[in-house]
Formats: sequence, C-alpha cells, structure tokens
Amino acid sequence: MRSILVSTLILSGVALAQTETIAPLTAEQAQGKAIFEGKGNCTSCHRIKGVGARTGPDLSEIGSRRPEQLRTKLINPDAEINTANHPYRVVLKDGTVVNGRLLNIDTFTVQMIDDKENLRSFVKADVKSYAFVDKSPMPSYQGKLSDQEIGDVVAYLSSLRPPPGQGRGGRGGGGGPPAGAPPAAGAPPARGPATPATVDHPN
Repeated sequence: MRSILVSTLILSGVALAQTETIAPLTAEQAQGKAIFEGKGNCTSCHRIKGVGARTGPDLSEIGSRRPEQLRTKLINPDAEINTANHPYRVVLKDGTVVNGRLLNIDTFTVQMIDDKENLRSFVKADVKSYAFVDKSPMPSYQGKLSDQEIGDVVAYLSSLRPPPGQGRGGRGGGGGPPAGAPPAAGAPPARGPATPATVDHPN
C-alpha cells in the first residue's frame, strides 16, 4: 500500500511539473511567438526547444533575463553581447571572411561554428587573422517592429523560463555556450587565457 502511495505521489509531481512547463501562452505571448517565427524571422538564427537555427544563441530559457534586457537587445543589439555568444571572425590568406561563433581555440587551431551552421577548424598558421567582433550580427528591430510588436515578442521570450530550481543563467542568458551548439574536437568550448583577442599573420 505504501509503495502505491509513493508511486502516486511521484506521478502527481511529474504531472504537475509537466503542467507548469506547458502552461498555455497568453494572447500577448502567442502574438509575440507568431512575430518571432514570422515577421521577425528570428528562427533563421535562433533555436527554441529544438526548433530553429544554431547560428545564434539558443533562447529556450531566455526568460531568465529581465524584460528590459530583452527589449534593449531587440532595439540595440550592440548594447550588450554575452561573452559566450560573442561574434567571431576568421580571415583566410586569400581574403575569404568566415563569420560565426568561437567554440574552441588552442595553441595551433581555431574551431568555430560559422553562420551557415558548419563546424570549421582552422590552423592558425594558415590564416591571416582571427578575432572577436564588437558588432552583433543581430539586426535592430527599431522601426521594423512597432512598439506593440516588440512588447509582444518580449512577453513571449519572458515566458521561456528555466525549469523550477534552475534559476538564472539558462540557455542564451548565462556564461556558458548556448545549448545545442556542437562541441569542438570533443572538448567543451573554451578560450585559452593567453590567446590575444586579435592576431594578424603576414601573408
């Protein structure tokens, strides 16, 4: 009898957690989701719960950030760029420019995911330069979306919260790499402390 009671309580807890996770969106949040996936074309760069691209940060738990931060990001993307999502650029010796996000850098190589979602690995000696980029690749939606539309998108993003107990610093909002980003060379993304931000090699 006791085991049945325990099992019932566990199942009830799971059902409650699932109910909290899939809480229906408000009308404002639903409109924001439609704008995010449609007019805003945000899924061409961002991923939410397995849907969308990986070139930008995973926003599955972006609701851990304050609404005013989300609004600022939509209007002025350059105002704050998370270290883990800082844009990176490699310039090859033939002048070819590769933009994306840094996954790993060591003594001899640079690994990144480019803006076409390809894993790339470069030997430092074979490239002209490699560096972080100060300007965010994300476009500003100031003038592209109305104040109401921006508010709706913020409401939707604010609903994407981490599971109970996880707290702040979820995907897209913490110091680690965005969830879903493939690891480089079997190692967690890391940036060597002794590596300069910009390195140029003569042709």
